[in-house]
Amino acid sequence: MTEQINRRDFFKRAAVSTAGVSLAMSGASTGSVLSANDRIRLGLIGCGRQGVDNMRHFMKQGVEVAAVCDVYEPNLQKGLEAAGGKAKALKDFRQVLDDKEIDAVIVATPDHWHALPTVMACQAGKDVYVEKPICVAVEEGKKMVEAERKYKRVVQVGLWQRSNLHFQKAAQLVQDGLIGKVSFVRTENYSDIYPDGIGNPPDSDPPPGLDWDMWLGPAPKVAFN
Repeated sequence: MTEQINRRDFFKRAAVSTAGVSLAMSGASTGSVLSANDRIRLGLIGCGRQGVDNMRHFMKQGVEVAAVCDVYEPNLQKGLEAAGGKAKALKDFRQVLDDKEIDAVIVATPDHWHALPTVMACQAGKDVYVEKPICVAVEEGKKMVEAERKYKRVVQVGLWQRSNLHFQKAAQLVQDGLIGKVSFVRTENYSDIYPDGIGNPPDSDPPPGLDWDMWLGPAPKVAFN
């Protein structure tokens, strides 16, 4: 049976997909900017660098940012500024989900906070763009998929490297055998900080403006470092 959706739901789902494609194409506009009547109201959960960048791409598609949320006050203010200063500034993501006027959310939290907000957003009737990795445990991923299907939501994971044309071309070269039989692959990731690396500071009190307990959330309780 074909699912029947109204005009606003159609634009809403198209906006989430289009914004995701826009992210994959480095923000290139598709020209599908929504009219005021069909504009989607978005909530950003996690106002770090990646979350704010995602939000800006959604805004380029005509999406209206209704709320920004972060447990760290400096990040929250950066998110609010990037949203144009008119959004609600919240510190508990559940307040975003309780807002009936918000249609979709971006989940750009630390990895251990990806699963719960996504499941709860689906339960609240909101579509979701969740950052990679989708979760930190297989069972979490299963629950996320179950929620997406049960509540008939649009959920997209930010695996933009699967969408960019040069990555698709590289995969095609391998699959077509044009570079010969691949028997060994080496990948490396350098993430050092000059001159002393990331260092090994002692545990300390959380910085002002950080709700450390909420940042930890479902993760084991440890001291701030």
